[in-house]
Amino acid sequence: LFLAVLGIAGSSERIPYFLATHSHNDYLQPRPLLEALESGMASVEADVYYVELVFRDDKGKERVMKNLYVAHDWESIEGTSPYWNTCGTLQYAYLDLLREIYYERGGMIYPNRPLLLHVDFKTDVEKTWRFLQNILRSYPEGLFTRFDQVNRVVIPGAVTVYTSHEPGPEVLAEYPVLWSTVDGRFGDIYDPKTWESKEYLDKRWRIVVVSSNIRAYNDEKKFWDFIVPQEEIIKEYGERYPTLAGDFWGTLRANSWALANELVKAGKIEVSDYLVEQMRRANELGKKYGHLMRFWAPPDAPYFWEILAPLENVVILTDHPRALANWLEANGYRIHP
Repeated sequence: LFLAVLGIAGSSERIPYFLATHSHNDYLQPRPLLEALESGMASVEADVYYVELVFRDDKGKERVMKNLYVAHDWESIEGTSPYWNTCGTLQYAYLDLLREIYYERGGMIYPNRPLLLHVDFKTDVEKTWRFLQNILRSYPEGLFTRFDQVNRVVIPGAVTVYTSHEPGPEVLAEYPVLWSTVDGRFGDIYDPKTWESKEYLDKRWRIVVVSSNIRAYNDEKKFWDFIVPQEEIIKEYGERYPTLAGDFWGTLRANSWALANELVKAGKIEVSDYLVEQMRRANELGKKYGHLMRFWAPPDAPYFWEILAPLENVVILTDHPRALANWLEANGYRIHP
């Protein structure tokens, strides 16, 4: 259902209308949301913290003001982070702006497909989720996708919100209609038993994206083919990367795979057939079960984008939406209809 709505399934174009892109930690961009939309990102991500502020009203009664703040950590919310401070509440930074764009574009964000908004909970799941439901249902009907639990029917909207977590079935049962779905995190995607599990089968009808860390079910020690021996790499790069000799693989992937990216560029390593095949397998699973497959913490560079770009059901996750969009267009992929 969802892939048909997204315009992925059944495409016969030689050059695809590219959809499977994700703006990771989008709120860290100079222009949150807007740059992602201009770059044709299919999905944008906002980390949120549930905050309660206690105060007394004019009668002296204690009350609690609640909100969801978009932030990277608590220090960002306090304003004490030396690196970055919050861009405000989820409503201010994303939801209100989406409503404005929805009206400006005649009841849509993108033509023929919803924008996916990934809300990553950093605080208590039940409190954060309940408050998010209250917020989303206050917006105009048609803006957000709804999920009718009674009839197991998806009511499409211009934006589909999927959260990192959601409460257990007892809490969900209180809501005949959900205003968000959940990121599919069911275990080893390559294990057939995962797709037969009760947890997956109960939620399959409303799952858009299935996610896992790229190292969770793929062997990172098989990610690379070494054009030069590891010993030579340690000798040449050990001074700049002091942990390389003691923790080769951890150093290789540290800081968003910085050393791996450098080694690929220098022609000392290249992506292995194993990793290419694992991504292809994930794509086939996405097609079979009707979901987008997202791996977080992957390499974020053109050599990896090139591997994922032809795979319509595997998401390209990036911290650089503009650069990714430019690369896709330069390589024949349309990011806008």
